[in-house]
Amino acid sequence: MNITPCFNLKLRQADRVLTSYYDNSLRDLGITIAQFSVLRVLSMLKSPSQKELQEVLVLQQTTLTRNLKPLIRSGYVQTNPSPDDGRVTLVSLTDEGKALFNKAKVRWKQAQSGISQHLGDELSAQLLQVADAILTLRS
Repeated sequence: MNITPCFNLKLRQADRVLTSYYDNSLRDLGITIAQFSVLRVLSMLKSPSQKELQEVLVLQQTTLTRNLKPLIRSGYVQTNPSPDDGRVTLVSLTDEGKALFNKAKVRWKQAQSGISQHLGDELSAQLLQVADAILTLRS
């Protein structure tokens, strides 16, 4: 039987494997790779609005909320109304969140390195190029 490959299926399969790989490296810190991604973006953007965070992470609002809730509950992330517009919620790392991010960043770098070694330099670069090209489909 000849089955036409499906880009979506292959990418979702690869995503599940990568997610599991990263999650395993972060497990003893009590966070997932999705939560680490939030911490990482917050460390770079400082105090973005929830909408900005959602756009950078390419997440739906409900998914972002699901990732933020445990981080807020654990005291790693805080939300505050914008001083310019009270309808806008700003998101930022707490001191505890910054400390967790710094610990998790070491594990993330180890995972990145492991994946890069597994794929090799050329395939790693191609993977990032393909991902960037796919992101241009966003509407």
